[in-house]
Amino acid sequence: MDKKSLLAIALSILILVVYQEFISYFYPPPPPAVPSSPSSPASAPDAFPPEEKSLQTAPSGSAAATETAPATTPVSAPARELTIENDVYSMVLTSLGGRLKSVRLKHYPGDDGKGSAPREMILTDGESELPLGFRLEGKDTMLSDEALRYETTSENVKISGEAQATVELIGQLANGSLVTKTFTFNGATYGIGLTVKVTDAPEAARLASLLWTQRVAISADSYLFEGPVALIDRTFTYETATDLVTEEKDLGPGRIRWGGYADTYFLAAMIPPESDTNRFRLSASEGSVTSKLSIPWNREPITYTLYVGPKDFAALNAVNTILDRAIDFGWSHFISRPLVHMLRFSHSLTGNYGIDIILLTFLVKLVFFPLSNKSFKSMAQMREVQPQMERLREQYKNDRERLNKEMMELYRNNKVNPLGGCLPMLVQMPVFFGLYQALSSAIELRQAPFFGWIQDLSLPDRLGSLDLWFIAPPGIPVLTLLMGATMLIQQAMTPMQGDPLQQKMMMLMPVIFTVMFVNFPSGLVLYWLVNNVLSITQQYAYQKGMI
Repeated sequence: MDKKSLLAIALSILILVVYQEFISYFYPPPPPAVPSSPSSPASAPDAFPPEEKSLQTAPSGSAAATETAPATTPVSAPARELTIENDVYSMVLTSLGGRLKSVRLKHYPGDDGKGSAPREMILTDGESELPLGFRLEGKDTMLSDEALRYETTSENVKISGEAQATVELIGQLANGSLVTKTFTFNGATYGIGLTVKVTDAPEAARLASLLWTQRVAISADSYLFEGPVALIDRTFTYETATDLVTEEKDLGPGRIRWGGYADTYFLAAMIPPESDTNRFRLSASEGSVTSKLSIPWNREPITYTLYVGPKDFAALNAVNTILDRAIDFGWSHFISRPLVHMLRFSHSLTGNYGIDIILLTFLVKLVFFPLSNKSFKSMAQMREVQPQMERLREQYKNDRERLNKEMMELYRNNKVNPLGGCLPMLVQMPVFFGLYQALSSAIELRQAPFFGWIQDLSLPDRLGSLDLWFIAPPGIPVLTLLMGATMLIQQAMTPMQGDPLQQKMMMLMPVIFTVMFVNFPSGLVLYWLVNNVLSITQQYAYQKGMI
């Protein structure tokens, strides 16, 4: 096989790899379960007894099920609802189970657009379990506050700034155990303190669990992420909600630093006390997904830190610095994070993220300007030797080995690098991936308008309602079509290399990229479109001797 054929195959593989990389971002694969480490501390077996698994799966008629039925006979007090309001949210806390019934984020509209009501973080159908359930588990023992009606003397809370407020809920289970949930609220952050104290619990109870149950509309058609998330040691891990319909996941024991539930732009996280033997169990049932964070219980009060709010660097770090790993940029984080900060700085000057993306594109192009000029020089040299290359192809069309030898000699004599034109694109690919992650994950671009029909740079651009099977949502992808057109112009300005088959493959590149980009965020397409226009301008200026 000659070198040109190998080059064609390599380019084809590169295209497929790039395409698969993008598809993997839309449909992220589930992470592997974290295996139990043989080097776990000796206390781990005591903290997580093997009976726990059989306990959870005991049939309803068995003795074990009778002994472990949740001791949740409620006290006589009626359920109360308390409203907690601070600078960033309005929250409803119900005394039935001591749960969060509603959390509305004041500064973030709902998913129906900028004019919609504040974003609701608690989705429920009125029957499914609410977040922040608490359980104690052990051999033949399981205590739950699911139906417990807590009593409280606290009133509605309204705080601001540095002020703090506390709400205490006290309830007694049927077995006599007394459960106290103490919530602490801050006037300016999305953080919530939760201390759980249990007295007179059965001796067998050795595991404490806090649960975040979320009602979701499980759909395989959505390319936006939604599902349980966790930070295990320094590794961010996630599970899409659709995967949990058929299979439960059990992560740990290990150093699970926080766990909870997230979508593309918002996070609900539970931070437990530090331990190397924590567990994170994920399951789905009847349209709800449950994230269960379990820790060894030593009969002492347990203090958690909760976060219910946006995936915003400042907001997350104001509660705990380990939370900002929830903004997952993957391997390109060292590129994505600075780009997001640059966009935010630019936005403080322009007030329009579309303009900020254009300015960022100019900056990136300026950085790569010298490298691009070298590429244009290489392409100009290729154009000059093109007639000689055609003559060689005709002369040695039946002797590919001799043709390759003569072509290499031609390149050597004219000091031409046939791959010189590809180098700038390959160098820019990490920046492209970094910007893709930034534009896909940065909450700053959620519902951020540009102009005209582009009212959300985090979504694909659509004009009208044309419905095609490969376009979701329906509409005409104007920016994407313009981007494809600029790629065709670039191709027309670039001398074709290789044999006719290889040239036909290169001619398909604009089509391939246009199809790939059709459902990408409009902010990313805007970047690539502007980058193409600047490349065309620079190449034209070079060819005319202007630079």
